[in-house]
Amino acid sequence: MRTRLFAMLLVGLALLPACGAPSAPRTAAEPTPTATPRPLRDVTFIAGFRAQANLAFVAAYLAQECGYFAEEGLRVTIRHSAGQDEHLKLLLAKEAQFTTATGAQALLRYADGLPVRAVALWGQRGDQGYVARADSGIRTPADFKGRSVGIKSGIVPAELRAMLAGVGLTTEDVRLQGVGFDPRVFVQGAVDIYPVFLGNEPFAIRKTGTAITTFDPADFGVATLGLTYLAHADVVRDDPTLVRAFLRATLRGAQLAAERPDEAVAATLKYADGADPAQQRYLLDADLAAAKRADGMGRASADQWRALQATLERYGVLTKPVPAPGPFEGAIIGGLYDAQGRLR
Repeated sequence: MRTRLFAMLLVGLALLPACGAPSAPRTAAEPTPTATPRPLRDVTFIAGFRAQANLAFVAAYLAQECGYFAEEGLRVTIRHSAGQDEHLKLLLAKEAQFTTATGAQALLRYADGLPVRAVALWGQRGDQGYVARADSGIRTPADFKGRSVGIKSGIVPAELRAMLAGVGLTTEDVRLQGVGFDPRVFVQGAVDIYPVFLGNEPFAIRKTGTAITTFDPADFGVATLGLTYLAHADVVRDDPTLVRAFLRATLRGAQLAAERPDEAVAATLKYADGADPAQQRYLLDADLAAAKRADGMGRASADQWRALQATLERYGVLTKPVPAPGPFEGAIIGGLYDAQGRLR
């Protein structure tokens, strides 16, 4: 009995995040820790949707679990949006300091004149794509011609228009078909090509025994961007120290997730109770792959944002001018990395 209990204890300990690394080195400008704790600043982070292993969420989960926020002088409350843009409303009301939004959403909100700035870009490519049955004969976007293509909420995404344009097609060459958010309509054969969130829905569809081919618009030259951290413009302008502290802590969390993804999933399950660990690992792996860049996770170039803006403008999604300096504030996160792309 004791042996069994000891084994169970070891399994439980193995699921806890190993928070000893990575550790951000202390620079000469930072004070040496003392026995007197400094007061913590209260911060609210509200993720844009339910708890799951998106890297932008996992980075915050691990920063919380491993004490990285506290080391930066922050006491962070992590929340998740209940829908209907609750996260954006709380950010604009300054009841939350940070939230998430896709690159396209950040551009649109900024062009609308809302006081928001993206301070980190996690997804170097977007997370929306398409799937077709592996036995359908659909191998490239050119094969979409004459097929039924699902659209959600009655919206024809710019990514779809751009992907079709790349092979000389328009939406007139396919049969657009409204679908809901339940992929069973695709599994049951009611639509040829189904729109998915690439981080989790292909996994769910394959679990039904359906072999599929996936189509990521970025693989076909379409400019897309994934999740960002969004902050109120006043916070970015008036309190860059707060932004820097939040980003340093979450970047450490993201690095830990990259090094120890199973433990990152275990931490995620504390927030996403009842979620399928295998599906969460699939999502995290997809997000980690999409976040990679040589000069450090979370960074972005002006060219990336200009390319996305051009795509959204071309297909009528973005109809208002984007005022300078643009939605992305890259100086703060850029200052957290050295010339080799290592977190300072």
